[in-house]
Amino acid sequence: MESITNPIGEILLEDGRSLLKMWQVQIAPGERGFVRHSHTRFEVMTVNGGEGEYTTESAVYPVRRGDVFVFSSGEVHCITGAAGEGLSITNLHFEPRYLAVQQGNNPFIDFCFSHSAAFRNRIPAERAETPRRFFRQMEEELRLGREDFREAVCAYLGLLLIDLLRNHRYREQGGEGEQREVFAHMLSVFSYIDEHLDEDIRLADLSALAGYSPNYFSHLFRKTNGFSLWDYITARRVDRAVKLILSGEDQTMAEIATRCGFNSTVNFNKAFRKHKGITPSALRQNPRLLAH
Repeated sequence: MESITNPIGEILLEDGRSLLKMWQVQIAPGERGFVRHSHTRFEVMTVNGGEGEYTTESAVYPVRRGDVFVFSSGEVHCITGAAGEGLSITNLHFEPRYLAVQQGNNPFIDFCFSHSAAFRNRIPAERAETPRRFFRQMEEELRLGREDFREAVCAYLGLLLIDLLRNHRYREQGGEGEQREVFAHMLSVFSYIDEHLDEDIRLADLSALAGYSPNYFSHLFRKTNGFSLWDYITARRVDRAVKLILSGEDQTMAEIATRCGFNSTVNFNKAFRKHKGITPSALRQNPRLLAH
C-alpha cells in the first residue's frame, strides 16, 4: 500500500538541523496495521479530504475532512484505515525549542510534552475552523518563503496554540509558570544532546548545564517532559537514524548505529522498533512506511 508525500516547507538551524517542517501526504485506501509510532516533535495534522481511522494507545478516532489532530511529544498514534479513495492530510512537526529559538522566552516553549486529561487528540471539523485558519496561514508562508516568513510562521503557530488553550482544554490550569522556568533551563540541554548524539552522554554533564543536581534533574526532566531523559536521548538518536537511512547514503546499518550513538546493532534495532514500530531495514526497503 503506497502513500505519496509532498514537502511544503521547512525551517532549519544554521547547522542544517530541522526545527519545523510541513508536508502533505496522500494515503491509499485500505486497512493499515497499528504501528506504535511516536516522536519527540509536536504534531498538528489537518485532514484535507477523505475518511479513515486514527488509533492511539487510549482511543480510536474517526477521521473526517476538516478535522484537526494534535499530538504532543511521545504520544503513540497511527492512521489505521483509509476509506473510499484514501486520505489527504497535511502534517506539521516542530521541535520543542522552535518557539524559543524564534522568539526567546516564549510562553509556549513547554507546550509540546503533555496535555490535560480532558484534551482529546481529535478536534472535529465543526470545532476546528480557527486552528485550520492559522494552519493554512502557516502553510502559505512556508510555500511562498517571503521575507520574514519564519517570524510569520511562529506568530501563526502561537495563535494556534492559544486557541488550543482557550477553546480545547489543552493544558491543566496552574503550575505553568514553574514548568516554564524549568523548561527554559533545559533549552541548553536539548541542544547539547543533539550536538553529541554520537558520543557517550553523561547525566552529570547535562544536569550541570541545567543547574541542578543529577537526581533532581532526572526527576524534573520526567516531570516536565513526560518521559525519562534516557528515553528522550534514545528517541533523538532514532530520529537521526531515520534521517540517515532516508538520505540514500551508502552506509551499513552498523555504521548508522555508530553515528547515532548506539553501541551495538542489537540495541539499535531494539530501540528503533520501540520508537518507530518497524525495523531500520524495513524502513530502508520501504521509506513510505513513515510517511504519515
